[in-house]
Amino acid sequence: MDKKGKEVCHKSCFVYNEAMKDFFSQYKFQGDYTLYSVFTEVLQKELKGYSDYTLVPIPVSAKKYQTRGFNQVTALLEGAKLPFKEVLEKHDTIAQSSKTREERLQSQQCFKVKDNVQVPTKVLLIDDIYTTGATLQLAKEILVEAGVKEIVTFSLVR
Repeated sequence: MDKKGKEVCHKSCFVYNEAMKDFFSQYKFQGDYTLYSVFTEVLQKELKGYSDYTLVPIPVSAKKYQTRGFNQVTALLEGAKLPFKEVLEKHDTIAQSSKTREERLQSQQCFKVKDNVQVPTKVLLIDDIYTTGATLQLAKEILVEAGVKEIVTFSLVR
């Protein structure tokens, strides 16, 4: 359970420390796309046990995609040659990285299920970084409303 009493079934590979902060700064904020390949083997190994789940990456907003040129989560999955399904879309919001912990925990719903997408029954919801869990909880709420029966979450770092 998290601090708000919501059930959390989450797995991550690494601790978010200074080295990871530097990595993600270069990968996401400086747009160094080729860094997706750093974690290819780790992701293949960690996610192979979820073959009966549909991998659903957390999307970036259209504006963020235009600025960055890629979705860091789908790039990681593509680099690891893992099949995934883009079920969600995200409205433009203030980047989580620029919010305080309190502001993150108060985040409003920013996701919706894409039009004309068949929603899977079992989902492994994937993000790159888990800090407060707000992003994954918001995405999870929308998927539950859409009829997903089982959702577990995964991030590269926490």
